[in-house]
Amino acid sequence: MKKLTRRTWLRLTGTTALVASVPQILGGETNKLRAAAKKNIKLAVFTGVYSSLPVEQAAQRIRDDGFSGVVLEYNFADVKFDPWSPDWTALRKITDALANAKLAVVGLFGYYNVVDPDTKRQRRGEQRMELLIDNWRQFGCRVISTETGTLNAKSEWLESPENATEAAYLMCRENLEKLARRAEKSGAIISIEPYWRNVIDSVSRAERVFRDVKSPALKLVMDPCNYFRKEDLPRQGVMLEDMFTRLGKQIVLAHAKDVKASADGTDLPAAGMGVLDYPLYLRLLAGLKREIYLAVEHLTLDDVARARDYVLGQMDSI
Repeated sequence: MKKLTRRTWLRLTGTTALVASVPQILGGETNKLRAAAKKNIKLAVFTGVYSSLPVEQAAQRIRDDGFSGVVLEYNFADVKFDPWSPDWTALRKITDALANAKLAVVGLFGYYNVVDPDTKRQRRGEQRMELLIDNWRQFGCRVISTETGTLNAKSEWLESPENATEAAYLMCRENLEKLARRAEKSGAIISIEPYWRNVIDSVSRAERVFRDVKSPALKLVMDPCNYFRKEDLPRQGVMLEDMFTRLGKQIVLAHAKDVKASADGTDLPAAGMGVLDYPLYLRLLAGLKREIYLAVEHLTLDDVARARDYVLGQMDSI
């Protein structure tokens, strides 16, 4: 056997030490991300899940269920706020109950079809958005969310061949820009939620609209399930990484639901009832290195605890 020199010995032992240290390095990074996730990702829920309860009971139940924030949908068993006929006293009762339960309002429900072929219906949705934009301080939240719309005349949740046209994109961009410019004046933020059945149906189109509008008042709701067509599910890891690389800086709110293949495309059930790669999703949210609210949705009241525990449990899988 050839005699080992001191140099060879040091080289070999150094390499061995490096190889041995790799798991510790990777484990350390994982632990940092897990800690960042638990520190920065705050759980919220849509108040509509609790709409069958009186507002004070609903607020306390939301807090007891482990949430620190809500996306406000305005209606409870004993009090309702109608954006088309605003009763500000009713709204104050709602916001006071939420504040007393130490719940932050982290999003306002402004969803409507911004390119609705039914112009009267489109204008009605726009009027609600305008009221929310102009009066966001009374709601206690500047972030107002909406879909990007479809040219399907029957349903705002169904696709249309026309959605993919340049004309549809330009119409959507124009209407979103109008909202964003109004929001700039009031200090509000419009957060759009792309969906593969809508005009803004992909990372590329979302990236384009942010580039074209160039407004600090236009931001993003991150809901990765919305981007996946059925054929995309096997490559969701690559797509998730791409979403956050290209759109991460625009995110102001995130959603927690799930996705699975269906006969006509995809279904979007509650968290834990599909195939979304939650550990990767949460790892990417943690990688934003800032506080972000994750709103659990598509729930029934009796499913809240299960979905919440599922999302929290995935933090340990990061």
